[in-house]
Amino acid sequence: MHESETSTSLDDDQQTLLYQPGTRVRVTQQIPRRTDTLVTVTEGKVVRQERQKSGSWYARNKNAKVWLDRLILEKPDGEISILNLDEYSVVQVLEGPEGLRASSPLMTTSQDPTAGVT
Repeated sequence: MHESETSTSLDDDQQTLLYQPGTRVRVTQQIPRRTDTLVTVTEGKVVRQERQKSGSWYARNKNAKVWLDRLILEKPDGEISILNLDEYSVVQVLEGPEGLRASSPLMTTSQDPTAGVT
């Protein structure tokens, strides 16, 4: 059987932590490199959270796309940041309700007002 038919990461019911709009969070993301780890920290209020197809052309996932969990934040200065969450991302709630385990809402490019940004 092909990987795209058996991978649990491709299941529509895959659960993740969902954060309510307006919740203040700090997201720490890490990029492991050969000799060290690059760490970035972003703080802001949750605008929305979604799961969306990437534009990857070589992916072997559902519908031949890579699915990304995205967290859209508004920083204190008004800047909007779109963060792709992965296994190296840690979301810490600073103010507001804790995340709830649920399925990320699927978003198509035509529904996404930030589609031209990423």
